[in-house]
Amino acid sequence: MENNQNGPTPAKDPFDETVRVAAHLEPAIPRPEQAKIASEKLAALRAKTGRAPNILIFLVDDMGWGDVGVYGGGAAVGAPTPNIDRLAHEGLKLTSFYAQSLCTPSRAALMTGRLPPRSGLTRPLLTGENPSVNPWADEDCAAKLLSAAGYRTALTGKWHLGEMEGTHPHQVGYDEYFGFLSVVSEMSQVLDARLYPDLVNKPERMAAVRKLVLPEITAGEKGQPTRVAQELKSIEELGTLDQQFADFSDGFIRKCAKQEEPFYLIHSFSRLHNDNYPAPGYAGKSPAGFPYKDAVIEVDDIVGRLMKTLEDSGQLENTFVFFTSDNGANEDVWPDTGFQPWRGGKCGDHPDCCLGRGAVRQPSAGQ
Repeated sequence: MENNQNGPTPAKDPFDETVRVAAHLEPAIPRPEQAKIASEKLAALRAKTGRAPNILIFLVDDMGWGDVGVYGGGAAVGAPTPNIDRLAHEGLKLTSFYAQSLCTPSRAALMTGRLPPRSGLTRPLLTGENPSVNPWADEDCAAKLLSAAGYRTALTGKWHLGEMEGTHPHQVGYDEYFGFLSVVSEMSQVLDARLYPDLVNKPERMAAVRKLVLPEITAGEKGQPTRVAQELKSIEELGTLDQQFADFSDGFIRKCAKQEEPFYLIHSFSRLHNDNYPAPGYAGKSPAGFPYKDAVIEVDDIVGRLMKTLEDSGQLENTFVFFTSDNGANEDVWPDTGFQPWRGGKCGDHPDCCLGRGAVRQPSAGQ
């Protein structure tokens, strides 16, 4: 044990191989060989394309490990996923990919690269909640760093990382934002009289809830105030969310291609979190024929659509594409829920409930 001006310093654990390379990064085990290979591949890609690679992250909400075909689900459980499966078959399957078991901490870790206790975002934020301390005050998200490096950055879809001023996507680093700040099920509670009659049919309760829950799509650009893009007045309108988010991502990708800007885009689905209301043309579209499976079909179709957008705009071979869920399926809301082969589900008591499965399609740097 050594001494310094702050007192004795504990001796380093001889079995601890981690190294802290920067104050804002978690200690990690150095992998110089892997770093060298990655640097060489990125350099080759940059030489081939003449610019930095794009990054597209598909982030699904509450998708079960067994919902996609590549892991034994798909058509076998009532909803084929050919586009998602193609990503896995043509890319790299991340089979030791761990996520937090709840929405907000999982998304915080993805956005910052740090464990949730660092930011304080350790549990799902409640609608209307205003923390006494802004959790983003001392955090740098990847979008902020990439924006400073010349990327055009955007997030569309679900945020769930803060509703108060100073915590919206375009206020913490993203150049553009189009989505919703809370959770889709909390919006459906003030719109669906069949599922939530004790709220919707009780004016005095609705008046109180409406002070907290605002079913709406919001938007913003860096340096500009958040604005309401659309007030949602029915479950039918709620069912159109992901098609609107797909339209945004399609336009964003094409705009960046035209302007020759590298982009970082998180396409954050409202699906498959309950409650899943069918988009136009998707009711009964899955072989299983019920809303959750119809929503899986829609998610897969949107993945296929945006991959086609990358191809049509000439950016497919210069884009890293990641696909993941924020956590496992929420089994408490069956049948509006996904499938996984262990107990506990989302935030369950089984240690594997935090084990996710993802895929990444890497751009080609071939000659």
